[in-house]
Amino acid sequence: MESYGKIFVVVAVLAVILVGVFVYLFTIDRKVRKLEKEIEEKSANKKK
Repeated sequence: MESYGKIFVVVAVLAVILVGVFVYLFTIDRKVRKLEKEIEEKSANKKK
């Protein structure tokens, strides 16, 4: 019976870790998109 409650702790810890990874990846993706947009704008300005 005691091990039955431990599985919920393990699942909760894994869920928190996965949510943290997804949030981190989402913020990195936003930053990369912003940088790509800036590079694209700079290269467009150089061609003019």
